[in-house]
Amino acid sequence: MLPQVTFRGMSPSTEIMEVVCRKTRKLSEIAPLLRGCHVVIEASPRGSQRPSSYRVSVQLSNGSEAGRRNAHASDTHLHAALRDAFRATRRQLEQRERHSRSGALLAEVERHAGARG
Repeated sequence: MLPQVTFRGMSPSTEIMEVVCRKTRKLSEIAPLLRGCHVVIEASPRGSQRPSSYRVSVQLSNGSEAGRRNAHASDTHLHAALRDAFRATRRQLEQRERHSRSGALLAEVERHAGARG
């Protein structure tokens, strides 16, 4: 899955695109059913050449409204903001995966208990 990347307040960067693609590939290893990833990288204006901070938003979807995930992070360093936003997204995916596994396990236990009684 190739991510859609939007740059706001800054020029697009090949290096940043490569970082985003690498991080997105790692997310798709956890959740192979992901269909879309939109990353917004926003530089806040400071009035000089360099922005004072960066805000990164990661939006994932698997084709259904229930499968949408959003994470945001801000930092004065772009790579730190990217790292934090993707870590938050990864935690959400891992938590969702744990919940779906525990729900499946509970349904299995209930099915077996119903078959006995």
